[in-house]
Amino acid sequence: MQTMEKLTATTLQSSPLTHSRLKYLAAMAHTSEDHISRLGMGLSLAEGKVDSVWSTKSISSEVGLLDSMNEKKLRGRTLFKDELAIWMALVLRHQTPADYDEWRQVMRSHWERGVEILMEKSIDSGDWLRTIRACLPN
Repeated sequence: MQTMEKLTATTLQSSPLTHSRLKYLAAMAHTSEDHISRLGMGLSLAEGKVDSVWSTKSISSEVGLLDSMNEKKLRGRTLFKDELAIWMALVLRHQTPADYDEWRQVMRSHWERGVEILMEKSIDSGDWLRTIRACLPN
């Protein structure tokens, strides 16, 4: 229970690249960065286990699309809403974080990996509706 309370109260910090991607994708979708963040988390969780020290990688075809940004700070309460137990259960399907610090890192890694997955799909698809369609299982 203490881990859940701490995760809800925490603030996750992304890389500048993830923040730029969030801005780009939110503008493309005409929605908030928070919605893009949750969609990304779901995509990453569907991929399975993520290394807790996972880091973003630049995609060659996104050069020129993104502005330089600072890190994105996102409160756990904003990312997880009232669904933290569901997000944690989805993580537990593939890995078992040992403590609060590892849970925090895993959640941050899923968030950033998911945004990267979504960015790759958006570059390949060209518009938001095709990007969303590309997220569906075949």
